[in-house]
Amino acid sequence: MSRAQPPSVRSTFRCLAVTLLLGLAALGSQAQYPNRPVRIVAPFGPGSASDSLLRIVAEPLAAAIGQSVVVDNRPGALTALATEYVAKAAPDGYTVLAATNSIVANPAGILRSVNYDPFKDFVPITRLAGTTYVLVVAADQPWKTLSELLTHARANPGQLNYASGNLGGMLYGGMLAKTAGLEMVHVPFKSTPPALLELLAGRVHMMFTDLATAVGQIKAGKVRPLLASSAQRSPLFPEVPSIAESGLKGIADMPAWWALYGPAGMPKEAVERLNREITAVLQRAEVRARLLALGIEATPSTSDALAAFTLEQSRAYVRLIKEFGIQPE
Repeated sequence: MSRAQPPSVRSTFRCLAVTLLLGLAALGSQAQYPNRPVRIVAPFGPGSASDSLLRIVAEPLAAAIGQSVVVDNRPGALTALATEYVAKAAPDGYTVLAATNSIVANPAGILRSVNYDPFKDFVPITRLAGTTYVLVVAADQPWKTLSELLTHARANPGQLNYASGNLGGMLYGGMLAKTAGLEMVHVPFKSTPPALLELLAGRVHMMFTDLATAVGQIKAGKVRPLLASSAQRSPLFPEVPSIAESGLKGIADMPAWWALYGPAGMPKEAVERLNREITAVLQRAEVRARLLALGIEATPSTSDALAAFTLEQSRAYVRLIKEFGIQPE
């Protein structure tokens, strides 16, 4: 018959066992991230470039992390609605933001007030991709070239309008009007797809849109591209002149971009896991090919590189807003 151990020894063993189990549980929960679906909040609606990009990435990412990846579209207020929503979300790694340029442009002076700080309220995860903007008109409009459009607009001050469905569309439309000396009416939309529908219906005359959203309409011959916002011509549509060739001086080359951010306080393990898996997805040849077909270039990065890029872009938008005298909305 074995002799009972003194209570103090039993208590010590029990405490050691509990401590060991708790430590293993903590390690297990870290290793298991994610253990439920991850939600990526998109600041534009279905059919937008943001939506297309994320749906191309979501399926292989879900397979890589072993959990569903949900794309949650929350358009409105030049992306501020989605951005503020994620800023206030639980910082557990299960709600992240696929932000655009607007995350830094809005607080730089595009919006009169925002309820977030891009540097204090978010942790950078990785850059995602970039694209260019194109100036388009409906195919049944009479203008075949940028020169013809500008000539008509100057001869009919205040008679033409331009739509925008995102920050770039608004900025480039304003820059074109100021640089070319045009008097036009701005018609803003929450997202680019409805703006394109109004363009096709003839209720708006022109718009700058990200190439990714318009590529299908361009290839179908429904809209006509007159100008690419980049310094070089787009490989997808090499017949479309670039800003550098247009003769318009002073229009900045501010390409559209997407990057992934989480709420401040998001666990380092979650940031590193998402960065690692998304980078691997964006480096796959088949994923890059699908994105390039839409005029989107994959640009994954480290978290630190995104932090530096965010600061650089914030400063660039402060300069741009000051240079063109853009008034906050």
